[in-house]
Amino acid sequence: MNRFNFKKRNLVSGLHLLGPVLIIAGLFALLSPLFMESGSSMEKIIGVGVGAIVIGLGIVSSFSGTLIDFNEKRFKEYFSIVGYKFGEWADLPDISTVKVISNSYVITNTPNGISPTFSGKVTDFRTFLYSDASKPVFSFVYSNKNKAIKKAKKLASNLDAELVINIE
Repeated sequence: MNRFNFKKRNLVSGLHLLGPVLIIAGLFALLSPLFMESGSSMEKIIGVGVGAIVIGLGIVSSFSGTLIDFNEKRFKEYFSIVGYKFGEWADLPDISTVKVISNSYVITNTPNGISPTFSGKVTDFRTFLYSDASKPVFSFVYSNKNKAIKKAKKLASNLDAELVINIE
């Protein structure tokens, strides 16, 4: 099976940041009777701890993405949770060009009490798949230049498309 799988996942922002926090809180709840006295029953402690861990693992394991099947000439935009991908297959349009560009911008994270506060210049690498139209059919964003080029070469090769690399 010859496939391309692009996963959109960021574990350090938004809802995904809540997953590891819940896992740590669940572990703390389970281990707290070892070093703290509690008026709660053991069933309640286990229920809270295991519940937080299960919800945290569900959040950490969830992401969206795009799956392209080169053999069957089809694609699926999906949402995955615990490894199961929800989405419908559709016919893949003819792709004539695969283009990689770099995009630099300044990012500022506003303090919100949950996620880290930082700012600075960020460069990401975007891979666009074009059919005959001027608007891209697919867009994939990578933080690593070499990975973006490697994936673009795989896409261009398997889709028999022209590869254009415009990285500064």
